[in-house]
Amino acid sequence: MCSNTRVLFITGLFVLALQLFPSSVQSQVSKEEVLESITSDELMSYVYEMSDPKYKGRLAGSPEYMNVASWVAGQLKSWDIEPLGDDGSYFQYFDWPYTEVFNKGAVHLFKDGETISLSAPDDYFPGANSANGSITAEVIFAGYGISAPHLGYDDFAGINVEGKIVMIASGTPYTGSNTDTLNLWGPYSSGSHKMETAYRQGARGVLYLDKLANPGAPYFPDFYYAHIDNRITEKILGQPHSELLSVIREKFAPASFQTDFSAQITSETRHHDRGTTANVIGYIPGNDPELRHEAIVFGAHLDGQGYPGFNFPGALDNASGVADVLAAARALSEYKGEMKRSVVFILFGAEEVGLVGSKFYCENPAFPPEKTLLFMNLDMVGNGEGLALWHGESYPVLLEHFQRNNEKYIGRPLRANEGSMPVGRPRTDGLVFMQYGFRTLHVSTTDRVNPLYYHDPRDVPENLTPDIMRDISALLFLGVLDLANDESLVPEEMFLIQ
Repeated sequence: MCSNTRVLFITGLFVLALQLFPSSVQSQVSKEEVLESITSDELMSYVYEMSDPKYKGRLAGSPEYMNVASWVAGQLKSWDIEPLGDDGSYFQYFDWPYTEVFNKGAVHLFKDGETISLSAPDDYFPGANSANGSITAEVIFAGYGISAPHLGYDDFAGINVEGKIVMIASGTPYTGSNTDTLNLWGPYSSGSHKMETAYRQGARGVLYLDKLANPGAPYFPDFYYAHIDNRITEKILGQPHSELLSVIREKFAPASFQTDFSAQITSETRHHDRGTTANVIGYIPGNDPELRHEAIVFGAHLDGQGYPGFNFPGALDNASGVADVLAAARALSEYKGEMKRSVVFILFGAEEVGLVGSKFYCENPAFPPEKTLLFMNLDMVGNGEGLALWHGESYPVLLEHFQRNNEKYIGRPLRANEGSMPVGRPRTDGLVFMQYGFRTLHVSTTDRVNPLYYHDPRDVPENLTPDIMRDISALLFLGVLDLANDESLVPEEMFLIQ
């Protein structure tokens, strides 16, 4: 055989081998090489982009939210991760109303001819869904703002709040541990429920006794509110509200009363009854004819607090979780065609307004619970020194993949515990997945390093610890890669928390 003929023959055999046995002859990228490519700089570049003021705090329903969702979808597309949304897109759309807030508004207190003008953000945060205009009225302390006669408790009994401004606190007066009773009280702990109750009782304004931004409150065309600092609360009540609430809990009896103050709440807003938002969903299809119909899913909520008169970057909550998902997705995309199971990435819309995006996905899943090996939720995972997979001990055959990779490649303390179904009102997307019958792990960090600014404009990228984010993404990449190729796992036969 001449040399040219021999070259053509060998080349032909190589091409044939590529066609018949592609995964066996193509050079696979090294796991270690891909692991090295996950860097703190990559993660922080994602965080800085999502925290940029141009997105106005990523408010669900707003055009700015859809702009950041489009940016995320563009990242997935650039890594050749396939879309899994509506009509071949990356977006799973749903409607959600939103309110534009044009400035900080104003809050003034009046007593004995004296006017006290509050300053935002030090003294108060403007209401994210206040009406456009102003209310001036007497201030009434209304405890927890709960009206639940069937549970033997009503903060509004015996007081007239018609046209008034009420002061209400978060939480509930129930201090027991009975699961059934806690579930009964769950809905009443919601700030949205409290606001609606105040409005239905006739109040036209609320001073909420937790200075935490909350875009999930309902909108009413003649209703105004603000979240006030504890210093202001104490000035109005003459004592810390924690002392009043302690007495209420101890006696399990309301202690509502008219304060000596009046207040004025002013806001400049525009409400949109209908806004468009979406979950962003991409996936890497599995290569096994059977196992490709099973999925490993992980995600994080993309939306934030919005722009109630000033920017809320939402770096820890939850640009950190989204960045971790993106870095792991980018790394796993290097193995497209080499994983037996499918891997799905979801960035949820409308978590902050009531876990809407995760509920929407669970009711319209790309892979049903019985075909989902597990769902992993990442929420506020950018500040700490240790790693955690909460509920991992309930699924030891899954947990051991992450433990083994942590020991070999990462070396962080890794905590886990046994799981149980949520009691009361769920507060994060992972609990929604549990309620819908998905096997769920909650990815977290431990041993916080920097101050925690929750629902606060000081939640900026500079308060994150990039190295822990790098290791979270690395752990996801390593563990998911192994789980995707573990043929011994059968979702339908595995334990599920009930």
